[in-house]
Amino acid sequence: MSDRSLTWKKKFKLELTASLITLVARIWFGTVRVKVLNREVYENYFKGSRSGHVVVGSWHRHSIFLFYFFRNLGSRAIMISRSVDGELTARIATRLGYTPIRGSSSKGGGQALTAMMDFLNTGAEKCLCGTPVDGPKGPARIMKKGMLALAKETGAVFIPMACSGNRVFTIKKAWDETILPKPFSRVIVDFDEPVFIPKDVTDEEFEKIRLDLETTLNQLTDRVDQICGYSGA
Repeated sequence: MSDRSLTWKKKFKLELTASLITLVARIWFGTVRVKVLNREVYENYFKGSRSGHVVVGSWHRHSIFLFYFFRNLGSRAIMISRSVDGELTARIATRLGYTPIRGSSSKGGGQALTAMMDFLNTGAEKCLCGTPVDGPKGPARIMKKGMLALAKETGAVFIPMACSGNRVFTIKKAWDETILPKPFSRVIVDFDEPVFIPKDVTDEEFEKIRLDLETTLNQLTDRVDQICGYSGA
């Protein structure tokens, strides 16, 4: 959806709604206590001076909180669908300091991936790109190739990450059973080791990397769930 196709009333409603949601998110998530595991990866690749770009891979299930978690970490881009819901999400992302890049695996994915490559290739400073690697519609916890291809083509490292909480809302009707930490709850965020994907890998090697990272990300997710005592209930 193009911003130019919206009436001024729809634009006003979107802007107002985005402002209210952003305010609520800052207040809500500001009460959540966060513990980061594997702090070496976090400090070196997200907060430290280590050069090079980063592509983050996480499941759609915990994307709402992670979307907020990265709000202050450098130059950031995120892929957002071209749907009506995506229009609102893009406005929220902008307010949280992201560069929204429109498209998804089903709509405009090729253009969006090219735009994310441009974002990384033209960034003078360390940049961060991400989108849920099983989105936008699943199947849940099955890794797609897009973000891995982005890392391969730009020379960025790919870092799996996951989070869970000791007290969360689980949106059972969502295809991914999205989780949302409750106010004043505790959240665990964890990272696995960075993976560099050479540009000259064969299709077979690339598929093996994809499967290995899918397994890694599922194990990482199960581990933080276990630490938090979360069972999906």
